[in-house]
Amino acid sequence: MEEQTDKRRGKGHFQNCMKVMDMLRKAGLLFAVSTTQTRENTEVLGSDEFIDFLVEKGCILLWNFHYVPVGKTPNMELMSTPEQRDYMRQRFQHFRATEPMLFVDFWNDGHLTNGCIAGGRKYLHITASGDVEPCVFCHFASDNIKEKSLLETLNSPLFKEIRSRHPLNDNPFRPCMLIDEPAQGRDIALNHACRFTHPDAEVLFTELADQIDEYSRQFKPLADAAWEQYQLNKTKKGKAAAG
Repeated sequence: MEEQTDKRRGKGHFQNCMKVMDMLRKAGLLFAVSTTQTRENTEVLGSDEFIDFLVEKGCILLWNFHYVPVGKTPNMELMSTPEQRDYMRQRFQHFRATEPMLFVDFWNDGHLTNGCIAGGRKYLHITASGDVEPCVFCHFASDNIKEKSLLETLNSPLFKEIRSRHPLNDNPFRPCMLIDEPAQGRDIALNHACRFTHPDAEVLFTELADQIDEYSRQFKPLADAAWEQYQLNKTKKGKAAAG
């Protein structure tokens, strides 16, 4: 809401968004909302009140990203906890069954895409300067679109290395090479990329490495339980349909 939005994006931004939403709805145009889940706003983003508010404004889709400690002054204290991440996964299940909106969750929907889609598997990110990154949060690259074609970049050693490791593990609820399989992410960034693309991007793989590893260890049992339950539910639905 207003307090959380303006704290992240600047004073007055929330009210500007409200004006634009009203204009879009009045004009009959479809629009979506992008949110950044942090330790401080998880309960707001996961509340019925927030989603009902978006529905009332006319939003048709919510795309939830999770704060990743990359770029300038990365802050581990802003990352949603493993429990908050799992909580949002459960809330999105609820919203999908009860709300007239579409919902996409950056990390928690790995089971719907068969794991990570980065590195040219289904997706990549090109910066304003032309650097071709595996993902919008993977601030490292080997090629620039101004120097090589997209096809050459897709077939680069860096992108081939990333795709060769797919899937990173046997649980698509743990899809991210930065957060869920940090040892693999560090190896790719430090040993297979040619350069980092943003100031201080290497901090995630150096100074924060131990903290990211601990986050991964804490989230694993939650993700494993979620994956086991997801498979069990699919089996039950399959038997019910056959019956």
